[in-house]
Amino acid sequence: EHHSQIAPSLADRAPKRALADAWQLRRAKYERWLTDPETFFVIAEGEGRPVGYAFVTVGPGYASWATGQRLAELETLSVLPEHRGGGVGEALLDAVWVRLAEVDVDDLAITTAVTNVDSHRFYERQGFAKSFVVYYGKRS
Repeated sequence: EHHSQIAPSLADRAPKRALADAWQLRRAKYERWLTDPETFFVIAEGEGRPVGYAFVTVGPGYASWATGQRLAELETLSVLPEHRGGGVGEALLDAVWVRLAEVDVDDLAITTAVTNVDSHRFYERQGFAKSFVVYYGKRS
């Protein structure tokens, strides 16, 4: 639901999926990614329950730029709305960097919707810079 709220402009080309359908597709991706032993996730807990998580995959580095041989991708960083702004996202990202250091990966890429300005501000505060633009189109 968060994605459809932050990117309503996609509705003209790709209408919002039902929540159950969206979760089924996301879960299938997670299950596929978890077959790779370098894929990992971290969970943030508050008040004895999960309040956020980060899901990371690791693959080859960029071909055209001198990144490391392996490049991590933050597939998902999700924090419950009532816990946003309280340091949970930063703690999750810190835990991701710790794990990446353990497996000798220095580079992390993140994709976020162009309209998700809150995430842009968050990642820029964490030292990330906008580096690529992703275009979306649909065959007519």
